[in-house]
Amino acid sequence: MREQTAQQPPRRRASLQPEERTASYHHAGTRSGMHPEDTPYITTTRNHSHAPTTQTYFEIDEEGEEVSTRPPTRTSTRRYDLAPYSRSERRTEELPRQEKHPLFYIGICLVILVVFLTAYTLIPPAYQKWSDDRTYGYPRTYQTDANVGHGIGASHFLVVNVHGTIEVVEIPNAPNNTTVQPHLYIIMRLSSQGADLIPASVSFPDVNGDGKPDMQVTVYDGTNPSVWILFNNGTTFVPKL
Repeated sequence: MREQTAQQPPRRRASLQPEERTASYHHAGTRSGMHPEDTPYITTTRNHSHAPTTQTYFEIDEEGEEVSTRPPTRTSTRRYDLAPYSRSERRTEELPRQEKHPLFYIGICLVILVVFLTAYTLIPPAYQKWSDDRTYGYPRTYQTDANVGHGIGASHFLVVNVHGTIEVVEIPNAPNNTTVQPHLYIIMRLSSQGADLIPASVSFPDVNGDGKPDMQVTVYDGTNPSVWILFNNGTTFVPKL
């Protein structure tokens, strides 16, 4: 007895709407009778679940109101706020003012004291040297004329500091008298530092009251000048009569 197997009639695929049809990446077109050259490629519908979402950001402006803005985008461009600062807005925080250490004021006082002492020590000698250079020159020289009775009229006197030695040269005014010669008087020798810069002068008062002018030499060595006296004997000056 033959077994008969029922054959199921072939099922026909229902046609889909054009917007619901999908195509394979390898086959162009799935509908019967559609030529590949008519619709070569049909892309699939993009899944909405993977679509980028747009988020809303809120910022607070200077007036305290919320303002929605776009999400920040990744970019290498830097944006700078060029809006001027308001007077009421303080961008920097003031640091507390630090007080000076007491040693700072002590140091300033010491510096002022050192400057004062240096000026007091150096300025007066420098000024005195400048004044002596203008008055006596170098070597220190002083000259004057005086009538002391050693010739005809006034004799010429020259006071010179020669390397620390004070010398007085008398040149009598006697052109026709060859017996009257110039006289050299050694007053003193100085040994202190800068002795060649000490000036001296000469004057002719009558010290002993005999009517003849005597020679008085003043050496300006420091604040207390020294005075040296030579007596007049009628022809020359001597230490003692």
